[in-house]
Amino acid sequence: MYMNGNITFDSLPSAIEELVGKVDYIINLLGTKIEKREEIPKYLNTEKALAHLKNIGFSMSKSKLYKLTALKSIPVHKNGHSLFFLQEELEQWCEKQIHADNNNIKSITRPCLYSGIKNNRKNGRI
Repeated sequence: MYMNGNITFDSLPSAIEELVGKVDYIINLLGTKIEKREEIPKYLNTEKALAHLKNIGFSMSKSKLYKLTALKSIPVHKNGHSLFFLQEELEQWCEKQIHADNNNIKSITRPCLYSGIKNNRKNGRI
C-alpha cells in the first residue's frame, strides 16, 4: 500500500501496522521452513557415504571404498572398527578427483599397462 513512498505523519500508524503484519508473516514462514528442514548428519557411516557419493556422481562398490580407505586415498575417520566420513571432506575429495592433472592420470595408467604387457609376455600370450 505504501510502496510509492507517500507516507504522511497521519498515515504513519497504519503503515507501521502493515509492516508489523508483514514481518510476522515472514517470521512464521521462516519458522515453518526451519522445522521442515531435514537434518544432515555430521558423520556418515559406510552405507550413507556410498549413497552420498552415488548422488554426486561417484558411484563405487563397498570394497572399492574400503580399498581407498586402506590406502588412505579418501578422507576417513575411524572409531575402533567403524569408519565414518564427513560429507564436506567427501565432496572435496571428489573435486580433487575431477581436477586431477593429465600427467597424474598418465603416470597411473602407464605402469598398469606395462605390467599387463609384461605379465602376458611371461605367460606366452604375446
